[in-house]
Amino acid sequence: MPGEDYLNTLKKAKSTVYGPNREKVGTMGNIFVDRNTGDPDFVSVHVGLFGSEECLVPLSGAVFTDGHLQVRFPKDVIKRAPNIDPAAELNHHAKDLLDRYYSAMDPDTGS
Repeated sequence: MPGEDYLNTLKKAKSTVYGPNREKVGTMGNIFVDRNTGDPDFVSVHVGLFGSEECLVPLSGAVFTDGHLQVRFPKDVIKRAPNIDPAAELNHHAKDLLDRYYSAMDPDTGS
């Protein structure tokens, strides 16, 4: 569902983000858009006590359920992701770190 329609759906989504088993992960923060394609590819999620931590999670494989975003990774995987400043631009290096981490944790590969 990439493109402008997907971005608009993300913007209208209810704020709770769920993991693959419908467990609450946290609250959606910023949406990161790929500079080359214009497609949203990551979102930040506020996790931890009072949402004190903000982690980035990929949108690949994410779906909308009852207006909420459901991502492919559980909370413990998201919380261990590389620490990327969610207020900064998602540059090539940061995106590469995240892509490598989440590829290694991909539930579809059995890793």
